[in-house]
Amino acid sequence: MLRQHACSFNPRLTQGLLGQAKADPPKTTRRKCCFAKQEPAPTQARLTKQLIALAASGAVLGPLCDGQHSRYGVLHYTSPSIIAVPGTDWHLETCWWVPGLFAVAAVIIGTGHTVLDIVLKDGQPPDESASDSMSWTFVTVGIAMFVVQYAASGALEAPLMQQHLAGLPLLDLLLAGTALLQWYLLDRTFQGMLMATATATAGPALEVLLIAKLDLYHYSHPAIGVIPTWIPWVYFCGSPAVGNLGRKIRATLHAESAD
Repeated sequence: MLRQHACSFNPRLTQGLLGQAKADPPKTTRRKCCFAKQEPAPTQARLTKQLIALAASGAVLGPLCDGQHSRYGVLHYTSPSIIAVPGTDWHLETCWWVPGLFAVAAVIIGTGHTVLDIVLKDGQPPDESASDSMSWTFVTVGIAMFVVQYAASGALEAPLMQQHLAGLPLLDLLLAGTALLQWYLLDRTFQGMLMATATATAGPALEVLLIAKLDLYHYSHPAIGVIPTWIPWVYFCGSPAVGNLGRKIRATLHAESAD
């Protein structure tokens, strides 16, 4: 009797249980990704803004710095374009492809620093608060220091060309010292040193191609093949300045997207 009662089928009870199951579906627990919490999903628009900002900076600043070399007779273009300000003695010797070349260089160096910042942190996003706390004044001062070193390399080549210290060219020692000081004051990271070294190697190598193979310009006093011995230190000095610019732009866009 008891066994029959326990096994009997109650349709009302079954229907009630089914109705409750439909009304109250099982709750699923969604796991929050800590990575997404730290780093909002990158958007194509934000990346595009970063690349455009770096490219524009390089396209404007690069030819102005490079014009200091032509101003002091350090280099001259095969088919130059002369930009002059009416009523003044100021003029800029450049060429149509120069802004584009410096734009690409700024993008590579600027994004290269931010990429290495991530890679060397095992794929984790960099501490944006560090870059965000880096003021625009600090970034601008770093760029200004690079511009001064760039101009000095042109202005001092002729006076220091024959000067040596401990058997080494004095201009090379001066530019090397300022370049290393630039890295120490502005960066002081392993990835910064890696990028500066890569820039100081790849830059002159590209110049050899542009001069020897394409005959786009020439240096007035080459020392190693078609380039001067001091030019790598100019590239080295520019890397921390452009790298911090890339970091600051990235941090600024990151903060805007988080708001």
